[in-house]
Amino acid sequence: MSGKWSSLVKLAAAAAIGATVASGATALAGSDDATAARSKEPANIGQVKLDVKAYYGDYVDAAGKHHYSDTSRFVKDTNRIVSDAKRYLQQSLGRVKNPAIVLDVDDTSEVTYGWEADNDFGFDPVKQQQAIDNGTFVANKPVLELANWAAQHGVQVYFLTGRNEFQGPQSLKNLANEGFPAPAGAFFKPKTTAPDYLPCGLTCTTVQYKSGTRAHIEATGAKIVLNLGDQFSDLEGGHALRPVKLPNPMYYLP
Repeated sequence: MSGKWSSLVKLAAAAAIGATVASGATALAGSDDATAARSKEPANIGQVKLDVKAYYGDYVDAAGKHHYSDTSRFVKDTNRIVSDAKRYLQQSLGRVKNPAIVLDVDDTSEVTYGWEADNDFGFDPVKQQQAIDNGTFVANKPVLELANWAAQHGVQVYFLTGRNEFQGPQSLKNLANEGFPAPAGAFFKPKTTAPDYLPCGLTCTTVQYKSGTRAHIEATGAKIVLNLGDQFSDLEGGHALRPVKLPNPMYYLP
């Protein structure tokens, strides 16, 4: 998650997936001609939000806070994807030297859904900072299990996130408190001085920053078997044997 994206970008992305998340295609009333003429219109924002909530199995606790359900389609999809990734990792252990996995944080290692729904799916960097400071986000259980299994089997675990360097210490504390293993390395987007391995400096796109950092990890001798992220920009640019896209219909980060 990055402070640079806006609720407008999120809603535009959500509209793009609104026709397929949870309840299927959004119906448009009227004749066939009217339907065809309106087929390029964005989805209704209210319906998109309802579809996203349905996908996560939204429920509200006594304090009025939103949560996702362990029986939701989100959890089922995540379990299936991570299970497939784990099998691939298992099969790779005997043939890959110095295996490693790279994990994004927001909506990969941690799930931000409850906080997103509490904030009506809008982004406020001040509120995000408060959530990080307070340890509001919860571990993504299948990813947590994968990370610990990997560490127990000699696989190096790295975190690579779009959170900025000033959010690093508290982010790592939260991940440790949630039960994630101590990482071989953790990378946060630079705000003051960029490392030499990022020639794009402080102006890197997400793809440049993340692929360049993965290249740096591999330059140390590690071989990245799995690269897990919820955004396509987490995965593009190579330097991983298998990119693993996790579901996230809430926002889009280029």
